[in-house]
Amino acid sequence: MEYARDIAEVLAVLIAEKGNYTYVDKLGYTPSKDLAIYYIREALRDLHSLINGQRWENRRAKEMAYRINFDRVEKGIQDLAKLDPKDKKKLREITALISAKALSISASLREG
Repeated sequence: MEYARDIAEVLAVLIAEKGNYTYVDKLGYTPSKDLAIYYIREALRDLHSLINGQRWENRRAKEMAYRINFDRVEKGIQDLAKLDPKDKKKLREITALISAKALSISASLREG
């Protein structure tokens, strides 16, 4: 699950910069892999919008955003897509790990 940190960084930047916990909350309790993938892609869309157009408030979040390896994020999405849809326990384990990592990383991005 090496991709868990990469996906978590996407969510952490959104938390640190926008105070947006929506994706981490949804991902942490998602009932299906399809929804998990949907939420991650939505978070990526928000992050791309942030990168392409906003004045940043949090320097650390900006630095992390520009270091995210989007190829590994995409690999993680592909790995999630390969999960057995009936294996809810594995899905829960992965999404809970990603969510917890995102919260932890976002705390380290706080400034001041």
